[in-house]
Parts: sequence; structure tokens; C-alpha cells
Amino acid sequence: MKRMTRMRVLVFSDPNVSSIVEALSPFASIRRVNWQYRYIPDSARYIFLKIPYRGIEGFYWVIRVIREIFLFRADVILAQYAYFCGLIGAIAAGLSRKVFVIRAVGSDLKVHSQSLTGRIVVLLTLRIASGVICVSKDLENMVQRLEAKSTVVIPSPLMLPCYDKTNVRRKDREIVSVARLVSIKGMSYLIRAMAHVKDGSLVIIGDGPERRKLELLSRHLELSDRVFFTGWISDPLRIFDHLKQATVFVLPSLSEGSPRVLIEAMSCGLPVVATDVGGVPEVVVDGVNGLLVSPRDEKALAEAIEYVFNDIDFQRRASVENMKATTGYLPPIIGQRIYDYLEKILRGAN
Repeated sequence: MKRMTRMRVLVFSDPNVSSIVEALSPFASIRRVNWQYRYIPDSARYIFLKIPYRGIEGFYWVIRVIREIFLFRADVILAQYAYFCGLIGAIAAGLSRKVFVIRAVGSDLKVHSQSLTGRIVVLLTLRIASGVICVSKDLENMVQRLEAKSTVVIPSPLMLPCYDKTNVRRKDREIVSVARLVSIKGMSYLIRAMAHVKDGSLVIIGDGPERRKLELLSRHLELSDRVFFTGWISDPLRIFDHLKQATVFVLPSLSEGSPRVLIEAMSCGLPVVATDVGGVPEVVVDGVNGLLVSPRDEKALAEAIEYVFNDIDFQRRASVENMKATTGYLPPIIGQRIYDYLEKILRGAN
């Protein structure tokens, strides 16, 4: 069957969604795509006037998106989020008779679908969409239970500046973890695990509302000389410097989609210790490129960290496996997979 000569894709998202650059990077590598990006802010902070305000706001953005669709002459509308902007895209695409596809990233389903209103919005959006791109198999299973028409698993594209660097001098017995400091990231369990790790240090990169509480916890456990908080680091290269110098990367989350930082750590040849949640087991094969433990279990975390510290052969094997695996996340590869899926959806619609 003859391929399309040029696909026109209108991409939009909430501007607060993380990694917009990575989300858009695949389109730059696909010559058969003309794409345009627009943002739709989700102003959910107006609590007292929430319902009338959101109704007016939603109507405004539907009109704006329809206008963008016709000005750009889009073939496909791709929303990077299944909640507010996803619903706007679904309505606008339906009214303009265009193909609408969602890219589900995790929090849009796992957080918003907990409330009745959020679940109704997510259900409606998914059922209108012609296709859903899920960043992990775990998310695809959730989307399929919500009766989406068509789904595919395509992980987030990542810029991996150190995936091919093999000769790195690492610090002995240094743990690194990167996360927004909120309770769902499970950082308190990692700090408690440090009390069971004989030696070594922990570097926590990130900031958030839990930071003060976590700092107090490390002092209470007399770990202030071994647990270090860098705060938020905006320069990705500085984060990669920390990753390249560490012995092991630890992800103690209680819930995850397909964590970008896990792939970044793997690209630097780091063995990983992570909790067996969400899309993590799709990336980490227990005993091969890392170790998986149950969430909320600081003793299991400590035992896994000690194992990696003490088994140099495992460190080397995991490093090779991780650097090899992450080449599949490069933007040109992910871009081609997204293009092929969108073309399939378009041909089905026509």
C-alpha cells in the first residue's frame, strides 16, 4: 500500500507536563511529518468558580484548537495528556472531523481517574480517541480496561548524551536517586534503607513539598553525613554527571508509569534497584540489568543495594545490558514508531 507523502500533525499539551522537548523530539527526525505544537493550560486552581470557569475555559480552547486545525490543515490531532487538554482535543477533532490520538503518560490516568469527575473525563476522552499511545504496557492494560478503540506501547523518547560512554570512573558505594520529592516517590523508604546499609552515601537530586520532612528524617536517623540533598538541578548535563559517577541508581517509587529518569540512569551504564511497580518491570529485568523489590520495604531496598555494592561482576553485566537496551529509546527510533502508528490510524479512518 502506498505511504502518505506528508503527514500534518498538530501536537498539544498542558505546558506543565514534564519533558515536552523529549515528547516533541521524534517529529524533528521524521521528514514525512509536518508538525506544529500548541499548549493548552489547565487552570484547575480556581476552586470556588471551578465548574463555571472550567466550562468557559473549555469552550474557549475548543474554538482555539478548531481554528488551529483548519489554519494548519492538520491530518492528526495528537494530545500529550488524556485529561483536560485531551478532552478539548477530542471535542475539537470530532467537530472538525479529524483523527484524534492521545499519548497517555501515567499521571493523567492514575491520578485524575481517582475522582468521579476525572474518571468520566478520562473515559469520555479515551472512547472518542481513534488511538492511544501508551508509554508502558502497564498503562496500556489500564487503557484497554477503559475500552479504548486502539492502543500501542511506545515509550517516551529520550535524549541520551552518555549512552555510549563505556569508560567512566565511578565513586565507590555511592547511590543516586532523582525524583520530585513527593510521598508517591517513596523517598522516605530509601532514606530508612540507608540505616541498614553499612557504608556508602546517598545523593538525592530533586525538590518538592516533602524535602523538609525528608531532611528531618535523615537527621533523626543520624544519616546527615551520608544522605545529601542537591535540590532541583535544571541543567541535564549536571544530572548526568551525578549519574555517571554513582555506583547504583535507586528508584523507590510507590507508583510509576514509564520513568524517564530510570532510562537516563541506564543509559549511563548504571545498575539499578527499583520497586516492582507500574511500567518498571518492563524496563528492569530482575537479576539481569538490575534488582526489583516490593514497594514500602526499606530492608529489601537495603539488601538489594548491598548486593549491587558487593558484586562487581553484576555491576559490569548490568552496565553493559543497560547501555545496550537504552539505544531503543533514541528519538529517531521512537519517531518512526509513532509515525507508523499514526499512519495506520489515518488509513483506518479513511
